[in-house]
Amino acid sequence: MRSILIGCLVAVSIAPVSNAARRRATAPPSAQQPSGNCHTFGLVAAGTQASYLTTTSNGNVTFTITWISDTPTQTKTTQHVVTPQATTDVETTLDGVVSGNLRGLKHLYTKSTTAVPFLGNTIVEVDIDFVPALIAGPSAGWCTNETWSVPATTETIVSKSLAGQQSSIVTTIASAGQVLAVGESVTVPAGTFQTVKYKSSIVSGNSVQPAITWTDMSRSIVVKQDTLDSAGNVTTSTQLTSVQP
Repeated sequence: MRSILIGCLVAVSIAPVSNAARRRATAPPSAQQPSGNCHTFGLVAAGTQASYLTTTSNGNVTFTITWISDTPTQTKTTQHVVTPQATTDVETTLDGVVSGNLRGLKHLYTKSTTAVPFLGNTIVEVDIDFVPALIAGPSAGWCTNETWSVPATTETIVSKSLAGQQSSIVTTIASAGQVLAVGESVTVPAGTFQTVKYKSSIVSGNSVQPAITWTDMSRSIVVKQDTLDSAGNVTTSTQLTSVQP
């Protein structure tokens, strides 16, 4: 669930773009596993704290993730997010599932608390169910040149705030992923890491944005992620600035 997690943190991977979408049947997910270098990620140690900087043309975003717990089927974190507009603290629970030889996200819950001048704290809760699960990548070994398909997913989204409760259904379009390298060294402000590098897509309704992600092989956390435009140019870059312990 590492790739989905970082996408959620920069608020681009899961976003409703329409108020209604028809549920449609999809083929079972599948992956092609070639021979070559492979790596199986471990779980993120409880208490791990990672800070990131995201640079965009619209301004920079800094955020810190603290892993509360991480199991093969559930990840719980807290996040402190600072944008040019506001500062928000987020509690996140991601529930995963293994489908064949792939792992996916079946449920996401977030509770965001934002300080608003003169009004105090505002709280927004978002609860999302994914049918079928939103595929994140292989459930075990990530092998060089491995590819996988990400079927269309129907998201049932329920949000609660001071304005009341709102519900919507969004159906994403299909995409794909590929492992580009295993053991690639990448240097970011937090240091130099040996990583698995893979290409995937950040999907939102009918929008698909390619992304290249580098995940540390020892800590199993994302250390760098670039989102790309249709020409392959980097539009947003997220880098690990510090990690402890």
